[in-house]
Amino acid sequence: MVGPEPRAKDLFWRLIESRSAGRRVLAVLMLVPALLAAQQRAIPVQAGVTVERDTVTVGDVVRLVIRVRAPFGATINFPAAVDSLGAVQALEPPTVREGADSATAADRIATYRVAAWDVGTQQIRLGEVLVQTDDGERRIALTLPTLLVKSVLPADTTLRVPKPARPLSEIQAPIPWWWWALAAVAAAVIGIGAWWWARRRRSSGDTGDPYADANAAFARVEKLRLLEAREPGRYAALMTDVLRRYLAQRFTSMPLSHTSHELLVAARSTPTISHDALQQLLADVEPVKFAAAPLSVEDARALGEEAKAIVHAEHQSAEALAARQAQTEARAA
Repeated sequence: MVGPEPRAKDLFWRLIESRSAGRRVLAVLMLVPALLAAQQRAIPVQAGVTVERDTVTVGDVVRLVIRVRAPFGATINFPAAVDSLGAVQALEPPTVREGADSATAADRIATYRVAAWDVGTQQIRLGEVLVQTDDGERRIALTLPTLLVKSVLPADTTLRVPKPARPLSEIQAPIPWWWWALAAVAAAVIGIGAWWWARRRRSSGDTGDPYADANAAFARVEKLRLLEAREPGRYAALMTDVLRRYLAQRFTSMPLSHTSHELLVAARSTPTISHDALQQLLADVEPVKFAAAPLSVEDARALGEEAKAIVHAEHQSAEALAARQAQTEARAA
């Protein structure tokens, strides 16, 4: 135990040996400051504080660096954060790392990221640094720098005149007559377009029945009298297109986007279609349709009849297949 100063030893021992309890308490009170002073003298500590810059604007982030050097083996505890009630506040807990002298002493560096939220000269407030060794502990009160915080507003804000408040409900001007005229014209155009589209669909003869629609399309091609006009190639191509549209309506696997080869591949797995007849028809029409091959009127008429025959045969085969399935289901029931 470390005793009081030599000059006070005689008084100290006289008070201890006294029979009065009050004098003994006084001796203990004299001993405590001496012990604390001796304990602090036993832990030599070096501390330094630097700030990244001392002039900032509101919200700027600056780094406050604190370095403490103590005897080897000592534990250095930095404050958790800058005072949260002050104008300068910490954005996060400090980052602590070892200093360059960590091999021979306890050398630690703490970095705080702080920001000021008020203008003027602001003092950074931070708690004490606690240094602990096996012999005791010591608290270090740091002398922290100040920050000069400038405003981000213009130097003279009186020139900015605010706009007047808007009324609660503005009076709407009446709608001009020409706006109603434009609306009427637009409605008339839309109505005429809808009527023309409906009339066009009715004139096309589409009934939703692929077989009936195909027969109507065949009849429309015949009415064009292309054979009499010496256009056999166009006649054969149109009759084949009617067949293609019929197959596209009947089977989702045979869209109009299919090539002839893809169409034949899909038709091979369809029992109601004569694959050989379809293949021969496409082989005869494609040179005429895509290469303008010569074609006689008789051959064109024969190709048209073949297209009709394929549609008629597929329709009859589909009806017969549906009838057999209905009979099978009736027997099973």
